[in-house]
Amino acid sequence: MTDQLQRKPNIRDVAAHVGMSVSTVSRALNGYNDVNAKTRKKVEKAAQTLGYRASFAAATLRSSQTQTVTFMVSKPWTKFVDPFFLGLLDGIEMVLQAQGYDLQVVMAREFENEIEVIRRTVERNRCDALLFGRTRPDDERIDYLQDKAFPFVTIGQTRRNDHDWIDRDHYKIARTATDRLIRLGHTRIAYLATPYRYTYSGHARDGYRAALAAAEIAHDPALEVECYLSRKTGADAMTHLLSSGHDPTAIFCGNDMIALSAIEAMRTFGQEPGRDIAVIGCDDMPMAAAAQPALTTFSQNLDALGMRMGRMILNKLGGNQSRLQELVDATLIARESDLPPARRV
Repeated sequence: MTDQLQRKPNIRDVAAHVGMSVSTVSRALNGYNDVNAKTRKKVEKAAQTLGYRASFAAATLRSSQTQTVTFMVSKPWTKFVDPFFLGLLDGIEMVLQAQGYDLQVVMAREFENEIEVIRRTVERNRCDALLFGRTRPDDERIDYLQDKAFPFVTIGQTRRNDHDWIDRDHYKIARTATDRLIRLGHTRIAYLATPYRYTYSGHARDGYRAALAAAEIAHDPALEVECYLSRKTGADAMTHLLSSGHDPTAIFCGNDMIALSAIEAMRTFGQEPGRDIAVIGCDDMPMAAAAQPALTTFSQNLDALGMRMGRMILNKLGGNQSRLQELVDATLIARESDLPPARRV
């Protein structure tokens, strides 16, 4: 109670007070006619008791539909050559266009100004709903959109997970990759992780560690390296591991960009990818199959993923109050980069 007195109450406080979802509470406070009178009265009474003043921005926006959905592209998704970005958008647009909606893209070139891009988009009435990815465990963008009762769907989860999302099963991907390397005979398996500020990176880390524990292989923190999302990040991580004498015989990488970069660095140390150090990536970028050796990785149908996301946001725009959450599997594509450990002479 002391905490509530020290800060301004928000819509999640009201939802907790009445035992309803944030979506139901927001629709009750913003005058949607699919909320019955009894529920609306209960929510309004709770809001008054807690001193919560509902924002009327969402109700205003609903009266002036734009028939547009915005996808916010976050760094480093600022290049239209990114195959994940292109495939996802293609699927989303296909579904939205069939229902008379346009898809627009806004860019947040810096991590820090993502929330400002979202605020401008919502407050200037530029769209009816938002889509975005690279969620964080505690994500201020989601806090803001929930408080504004603004429809959105994310690619990725959060610590609370009280919102609508679709996500790849990164825990399962990492566990499957690590299990595969263990079955091949590897015990010195490194994990080259995408940044841990993203929720999915933590899920993959947990899958990697779980596979090691199940095989009774001690987790070595030195073999777990966090990478930045840049073209050279895997090379930097691989250089660090090999120059420090950690000598993994296999690596699982959070994405193909990290894996292909790491492969370049291996050769500078006289190590042959696949033969001396097994490599598994994730994402199945077009260049993965053409790499030497061809990269073992995980693939997903990006068009289908985008179509599912498009259907989710249309459901929210249509008044669906239920929480929509979906975990999507990826398929292992076995190629030539993950062989049993070489014999040490």
